[in-house]
Amino acid sequence: MLPLTLLLLMTLVLAGCGSQQKTVSSIKVGILADNIIWQQIKDASSDNSLKITYLTYATNDELNQALAAKEIDVAGSQTISAFDNSKQKLKLDSLVSIGSLYWAPLGLYSSKYKQLTDLHNGDTIALPADPAELGRALVLLNEAKVITLNANFNGKGDLNKIVKNPMKLKFHLLTTADEVRLDDYEAVALTNEAARKQKLTINDKALTIEVVVPKAYVTILATRTDNQTDQVVRDFLKLSQSKQVITAVTKQAENGEQIVKMPLESLDGYETSYTEKVSQKSGM
Repeated sequence: MLPLTLLLLMTLVLAGCGSQQKTVSSIKVGILADNIIWQQIKDASSDNSLKITYLTYATNDELNQALAAKEIDVAGSQTISAFDNSKQKLKLDSLVSIGSLYWAPLGLYSSKYKQLTDLHNGDTIALPADPAELGRALVLLNEAKVITLNANFNGKGDLNKIVKNPMKLKFHLLTTADEVRLDDYEAVALTNEAARKQKLTINDKALTIEVVVPKAYVTILATRTDNQTDQVVRDFLKLSQSKQVITAVTKQAENGEQIVKMPLESLDGYETSYTEKVSQKSGM
């Protein structure tokens, strides 16, 4: 039998070892598709005692409904304009954006053409039906001088906002891009998330992409108002904008993704101009 003093000493040593173990927090994050951003955040979390679980949803609306229902703690993958539009449509007043995260270019993809000038009169282009994403696609086509939008365009997608369509292009609206086939259309406008689901890259099939950061299309993180001061949520936001993540994304991104670290206040007023660009350099 061990002496009582030795047993007490062993108990204290074991207790001390247990107290030195890091407390691991967990968080559930909803996304639309995996990309380099989410991968790098998860890699960085291994050094920060934060267990991250990603849950994937098909649409912005499904993502925000899951957030409101407390299925997830944070929602990502959606631009500030898409988030605001979905929140307003579904009357989800309990949701709030908490920080900027990244920008990834919308692209016009094609399996039939190699460059934008290959488009022919009467070709059909598939566009997202979601009002915010449709608006973004129309801005892309306007910037590429394929169409001309009404001077008072307010960012909400509406084909009636097209005032000039010299090539008499036809437009087909897609409820979801998950099932779209490039071969079915002359070109398809896809978000970064939708393109990744189809294993497309901007250097592969894109005829044109956004080349600068429009304010309205910066991707943000969102949570519930009752959760926005939660320490785990704040830790996740801080980690997502950390130097480690920024450096890794800058070196490894293959589809134009860029971390955007800036105060949310800097995105105020995005509704007034859908071609106004973020003045602060991405990743700063």
